[in-house]
Amino acid sequence: MLSLSLSSAKNIALIAVAVLVVGALISAKVMASVTKKAIMIVLLVALAIGVWSQRQVLQNCADKIKAGGTAVDTTCTFFGTDVHVSLPNN
Repeated sequence: MLSLSLSSAKNIALIAVAVLVVGALISAKVMASVTKKAIMIVLLVALAIGVWSQRQVLQNCADKIKAGGTAVDTTCTFFGTDVHVSLPNN
């Protein structure tokens, strides 16, 4: 199974949001039908919101782990993918 670090998962989420927003803008420019434009924009914006919310859930999980301070290494999930969170040894 693919395992990501916290920072790489957050960066991937930001890139995905940017790609989805740009895709929505391009599809609005290219598509001729107003109905198709609206459906595509709503779909891509909904996907971008989903990615952003998963990024927030990932950050909240990492913050909880850091606040607890009990584990040195643990995992959180990002769209079902394990994300490795390392805490510095105190």
